[in-house]
Amino acid sequence: MTNFRSTHVNVNETETRHLRQRLQVEITWLSRQLQDMQSADHLPDHSLQQTYREMIFSRRALLGRIPR
Repeated sequence: MTNFRSTHVNVNETETRHLRQRLQVEITWLSRQLQDMQSADHLPDHSLQQTYREMIFSRRALLGRIPR
């Protein structure tokens, strides 16, 4: 059976690890910001909340495409 797993050429493991860590830090920070906004006493800014959700989604998608 043929292995269809893609091969990544010239992928630096150290840089990949740093990128994964950076994305995870950003996802955590954005999630906390979103949670703080949702629990705030003042009127919610729905457009900013949606922006945070989209930023989290895009970073998770990128994280899923980075080789391990």
